Amino acid sequence: MAMSHRFARELDGTGVTLNVAYPGHAYTAMNRGLATGTYPPVARPAVPLLRLVMPVLYGSIARASRSSVHLASSSEVDRVHGAYFTSKARRAPWPPAALDERNHTHVWRLCEQLT
Repeated sequence: MAMSHRFARELDGTGVTLNVAYPGHAYTAMNRGLATGTYPPVARPAVPLLRLVMPVLYGSIARASRSSVHLASSSEVDRVHGAYFTSKARRAPWPPAALDERNHTHVWRLCEQLT
């Protein structure tokens, strides 16, 4: 998110909009197939129970995609730029870590090194 927040500033005045949609959690084939060893050691004994409750706690892919679909298709956000949206597709303050200038700088430099 720090990268997106920084990139939104870079795009100011260009006519290009950039927003972030937090999807929340979803029960997917990816997390369904996680090996027990990928969990923190302290959580491993609870993995069988987690596998039973994850479909209920995480919810569907459709629910998790709601905020992204809203940003891509809603006329309400046509001219919105540099905003953060929750999993319920509501505008909200950015998380503090995404606003931290040190995070912006660090992530931006890493991305520059990778490109």
